[in-house]
Amino acid sequence: MEAYYNDGRGRYGTGESYDWFYKYDDIEEYEIHTSSDGLWTYDFQPPEDCPEGIEVLRYNGCQTNITIPQVIDGNNVVSLDSTFDGFYELESVVVPEGVIYITGAFYGCENLKSITLPQSLKSAEYAFNCCFSLEEVNIPPGVENFANAFSGTKIKSFTFPQGTKDISRSFEGSEFIKKVVIPGSVLFTDEAFADCENLSEVIIEEGVETIEDYTFYHCTSLLELSIPESVQTIRELSVGYMEMREYTDPRKMAYKIKGECIIPGFHIKGAEGSEAEWYANDNGIPFIAK
Repeated sequence: MEAYYNDGRGRYGTGESYDWFYKYDDIEEYEIHTSSDGLWTYDFQPPEDCPEGIEVLRYNGCQTNITIPQVIDGNNVVSLDSTFDGFYELESVVVPEGVIYITGAFYGCENLKSITLPQSLKSAEYAFNCCFSLEEVNIPPGVENFANAFSGTKIKSFTFPQGTKDISRSFEGSEFIKKVVIPGSVLFTDEAFADCENLSEVIIEEGVETIEDYTFYHCTSLLELSIPESVQTIRELSVGYMEMREYTDPRKMAYKIKGECIIPGFHIKGAEGSEAEWYANDNGIPFIAK
């Protein structure tokens, strides 16, 4: 496979400068480095809570099955930021121990089918967004941040690990996800499963206190939701609501929004006198005490 850039270093056919990085848009002076083998572009400014090491910004090669080195030019790899962003042909990756942050590293890797993650990983924000061929991934137990992580994947069932804090927009718009388990440690759920029309089974564990805006909005296959007594706040259009859509083409790609309504057949289960019962009664949703 040939590299996309004429100079043989890059993968992108966008016409943008090879040395353009989104994270430096508002910074006039910055220093980046290319590894001695020419395969990796990196800097020495990983997120603040990372140990000393480097953040890898770009893979410059053409291999589609890759093991990322644990050490590059004598420096420990501790973070990946947009490293393979848009590398459509990428098929498999092994991420080494020591990596703590993955931020958009595999965004748009449409053919990625296999990913091995390290036990050291704590954050996977935007990690696999638009990885259209990814059907499963084994998540290390210490990951806390899954914001925007899985939209566009083929994952059908997912259990967030205990200790997870942020699942905001984690599966937003996914057409494949059917079942999720949400641990009691979760703090942020904004739009986590909005527009997941095939989601039909959700387990929310005791300990979750807030269901944020649009968390389960337009989940039209979700007809029952059991809400634990620990939930103290259920926010706007987060549970039981769907859009009323008038589709304007036969493929259902374009539509007009006619408002919102309660999903037909939807009901809530919860403890008597709980926030779940109050929300159900306030929104005209059938409630079943458990």
